[in-house]
Amino acid sequence: MEDTPSSRLIPDLPDEISVQIIARVPRLHHLTLCHVSRSWRSLLLTRLLFTLRSSLHCTEPMLCLNIRTRTSQLPWLVLNQGRCDTNSLPSSPLTTVGSACVAAGPFIFVLGGSLSGVPSNVVQILDLRIGGQWFLGPRMSTAREFSASSFLNGRIYAIGGCLPSSEAWAESLDPFDRNSQWVPIDSPVHMRNKWMHGCVVLSGQVLAMADRGGVAYDPGQSTGSCSAWGPVPKRLDLGWKGRAAVVNGILYSYDYMGKIKGYDAGIDKWRTVLGVDKNLPKFLCGATLANLHGILCVIWEQRRNEKNRKEMVVDWAGIRVTDLGSEGLHGSILWWETAALGVPYGSAIAHCVVAEF
Repeated sequence: MEDTPSSRLIPDLPDEISVQIIARVPRLHHLTLCHVSRSWRSLLLTRLLFTLRSSLHCTEPMLCLNIRTRTSQLPWLVLNQGRCDTNSLPSSPLTTVGSACVAAGPFIFVLGGSLSGVPSNVVQILDLRIGGQWFLGPRMSTAREFSASSFLNGRIYAIGGCLPSSEAWAESLDPFDRNSQWVPIDSPVHMRNKWMHGCVVLSGQVLAMADRGGVAYDPGQSTGSCSAWGPVPKRLDLGWKGRAAVVNGILYSYDYMGKIKGYDAGIDKWRTVLGVDKNLPKFLCGATLANLHGILCVIWEQRRNEKNRKEMVVDWAGIRVTDLGSEGLHGSILWWETAALGVPYGSAIAHCVVAEF
């Protein structure tokens, strides 16, 4: 086919240059660029663009929400800074209750959960490189419901949410190897009688919070040994509430008074984030925290004008936290925005993950 100006992505430039330019455009604008032409749309929805953006270090962290509606639908949405709406992602093919969720690069893994009231070992994977496509991954060794999951050092970990007698109470997977299978991890029997409600990675360890004391797993310990397991520090265990997030080595949560606080493992101490409590509401109804490229993000459901509301609306703020040592943690609000999610009022955030694509 003859290379003419009319057939090129950008008429006055060769395509190899045009592709480099398009790859540098922030993902926020990709949906609009799809309307430029068919050739642009084809490029924007290929893995080639993701590969090029990765090589140019142009991939971006995106905050993805999974919403549970009253009809048990589970739509996925992307929050965009600077916009009052969201980008929709495809819903998962299987509707599960009590699944765990973790992101690894451009992939979102939904692990287990109950199907028709029965815990499952199914693994659903959302590939965000090409606009969002779902496929089934390797099944876990055991069925899980309300388990903990995390991504550390190139592996995904699934912990708990199954019968304590299961030899695969904890297991791991290489998410980037299509031929990889789940590998069971030895774990102490006395730790297995727990139901998980949160999970983070802190100081090189997987911390899984449970209803009766959290557990810590250190993958750096020798394999095939239960010595890699232990309890989380008591002060951390007592202070962790809701969906927490780790930013720059500090674990952030909120206390009973609704104030945001950070746990420093080096000194085994919680410290309140100063400078934001006068501007942000008290999170007494709970909030979701996430790490967006080194910025602490706080997402909470808007409660104003509830009587006439038909649509779920959230506020979300980005906070840059500076550790001033003996003077404590100080936060600066970089943005505070409102987003209409396009789902019925009364829905709730089921999962919040940050994927890179």
